[in-house]
Amino acid sequence: MKDATRARELAGAAQPRPTATTLTPGRSSGETNGPASRTSRDGDRTPGAAPAIPESGSGRFAIAGVEPAAPVESGREITYSVEVEGGLPYSANDVARFVDDVLSDGRGWTSVTTEKFRRVSTDSMFRIRLATPATTDQLCRPLDTGGRLSCRNGEMVVLNAWRWAHGADAYRSDLVRYRTYLVNHEFGHALGSGHNSCPGVGESSPVMSQQTKGLGGCRANPWPTAADGKQGVTR
Repeated sequence: MKDATRARELAGAAQPRPTATTLTPGRSSGETNGPASRTSRDGDRTPGAAPAIPESGSGRFAIAGVEPAAPVESGREITYSVEVEGGLPYSANDVARFVDDVLSDGRGWTSVTTEKFRRVSTDSMFRIRLATPATTDQLCRPLDTGGRLSCRNGEMVVLNAWRWAHGADAYRSDLVRYRTYLVNHEFGHALGSGHNSCPGVGESSPVMSQQTKGLGGCRANPWPTAADGKQGVTR
């Protein structure tokens, strides 16, 4: 019963489940421009040879199939699904494998919190959705993602496909590290962590700083655990 209560608190079960076309605003967080401004697209970089990402998509999402997972032996369990909007050049299963690897990595949230993560295809506590810029903007409202940023909104962790394809200046051409950062940052919001800032020039950037917008003198870091110690989860 305690686990069920915890699940409802984390997922915001009292809110209607939003879709690509309707969204009841819930608790919102992420790398955004704020609710009033739509002019800043800080952190944009030259796309290079990245695949073409349509500005808008179908609004319908393919859900990745469930990978085999060992039963949880101890601790609370947090479930998530991985979904990819139709029209994007990525398969839901491929994106899911990447997300699974990030969330199970010893440098990630799994070593910061006692809660365990498991991917499911139905009735998930959180829905990790890779979406076109227009759909990202819609799902993230009332936050302003300006077509280029991502967010966490209620039970949804929305990853902007433009960023998935192009990254940001902070990570130069290293898309693997940037995508790792993006997953960890937005899922960190789902776990209850707020934004941090650069602690000092030359230091490792907290994963919960808005690295897509810039590093503020810090070094890029895609993991919740950095060389100078673990970042706590704020509840």
